[in-house]
Amino acid sequence: MAPLVERVDRLEETLNRFIEQTSHMMAANREDIAEMRASNARTDRLLLEMRQEAERDREQANRERREAELGRQQADKDRQQAEKERKEFNRQLAGISDRLGSLIEDMVAPNAPRIARSLFGGDDVLTSSIRVRRRHPSDSGQTIELDLLVAGGSHVLVGEAKSKVSVDKAVAFLEKVRAVPEFFPEFKGFTILPMIASVNIEPSLVAHLSRLRIYALGFGDETMEILNGGDF
Repeated sequence: MAPLVERVDRLEETLNRFIEQTSHMMAANREDIAEMRASNARTDRLLLEMRQEAERDREQANRERREAELGRQQADKDRQQAEKERKEFNRQLAGISDRLGSLIEDMVAPNAPRIARSLFGGDDVLTSSIRVRRRHPSDSGQTIELDLLVAGGSHVLVGEAKSKVSVDKAVAFLEKVRAVPEFFPEFKGFTILPMIASVNIEPSLVAHLSRLRIYALGFGDETMEILNGGDF
């Protein structure tokens, strides 16, 4: 009987130790599980914060992209508007220049015969015209336009009205003057006198026109007069 009691006691002791160890293990497991859950919760919070931060960054990037696109569109509109205004300004400026050129032509016209007589040296003035256009006699594809043409028996005064005189314009005008005998065969052998007329011609340009042997016509004290008559 005694051996059986001893075995039962040992079995109970073993069982109690097992239960105690199991309890410790379960307690440890519960702590590990709690720590794992806490760690998972921290990880979830961190991931959520990262996602939220990424979403904010994405929204900010989208806003900046939309703002940049709006800025580009506005810049395009501003550029188009500026181009439109520039073209309109150039158109108006060209119109003003054309009207000013026509005004100068109209001011030169009544003075032209008097000026031509002073330059022709006794040669009578036979014709005086403004805004003359002539087609080349042998090449109908070429034309020449002259602001003023005054002809005598052996002299021709060719005038150009300019709102603003420059050296380049003067040189280009001389090229046109040299072509006059080709377009007006009736004036071959005539003395051709080039003249540029403007409301205001700077003294330095008057001197340059004299070197080019171009008469400068501008306003004197009372009316339009040659500004460099005795210079060449």
